[in-house]
Amino acid sequence: MRGVDRGAGVRGGPVQAHQEGRPFPVTGTDYPTRDGTGIRDYVHVWDLAAAHIAAIGRFDSILDGPERSIAINLGTGSGTTVRELCDAFNNVVTTPLATVDADPRPGGVAGGYTKSDRAAELLGWTPKLSLEDGIRSALEWIPVRDRLLKG
Repeated sequence: MRGVDRGAGVRGGPVQAHQEGRPFPVTGTDYPTRDGTGIRDYVHVWDLAAAHIAAIGRFDSILDGPERSIAINLGTGSGTTVRELCDAFNNVVTTPLATVDADPRPGGVAGGYTKSDRAAELLGWTPKLSLEDGIRSALEWIPVRDRLLKG
């Protein structure tokens, strides 16, 4: 699962906080968003891989004119607030994730998410896996990561 902001990703995010048995700091709770917390666009790594495969398969047809490159955003197109991420996390785990509200990080922003219409149009791609799928995959990856990456 990848997000626009690494703060809520695997390292330093809710997965690590949950594993360490410490509260996850929700940095910034006064943004102009649905619930006051920052918005990020979390996409499952398998969905990203599928988009890249689609791009390889359609490469010649996408770049059939004078253009030598084109930007295609990949994401859900809607974004997830940090509180929504924590709620999704708690839908996956048996022991709830504790949170603590904290001041915004220096330079923090209300957030961002993609406009991924071009990915659907040019690649025939939209994300298929849910936020909960991404969290589940991240939790399954952690115990085997070091062993598999050493190989």
